[in-house]
Amino acid sequence: MMPDLRLIIASDAYELRRDGTPLARLERGAAALLPDAGMRLREIDIEVAIERTEDWIMRFSKAFDGLQLEVRDTTGRLRRHLGPQASFTTDAVERAFSRVHDAVVRDQVSDREAVADVILLRELAHHGNLSGIVVQDA
Repeated sequence: MMPDLRLIIASDAYELRRDGTPLARLERGAAALLPDAGMRLREIDIEVAIERTEDWIMRFSKAFDGLQLEVRDTTGRLRRHLGPQASFTTDAVERAFSRVHDAVVRDQVSDREAVADVILLRELAHHGNLSGIVVQDA
């Protein structure tokens, strides 16, 4: 049986689980990835969020190699950047990240938390070498 890897996105935390067992919980969720961001997100805020995400996931990301990530998004924020379909390739997540980055550069971001969600998903896909991502809305 293929191991179960799940990311839960909630308004107050991110949680990673493997085979039902919690691996890590990041309290404050998106706010923890963008702690010093002002009203307008800047490129430096994206860099900080990437660094914070890497700090959170790197100790176990290599164990995700080739796994599919199930994302349970209780906030519904990911759909704004990924679209309505259920499954996504890592390339699709990378394209969503590029769009988010471009929106930050053009000062066209309206949902900071959704930006943090996309950054987290992108870093998990990249460092975890995931085979794909399935998003479930709560």
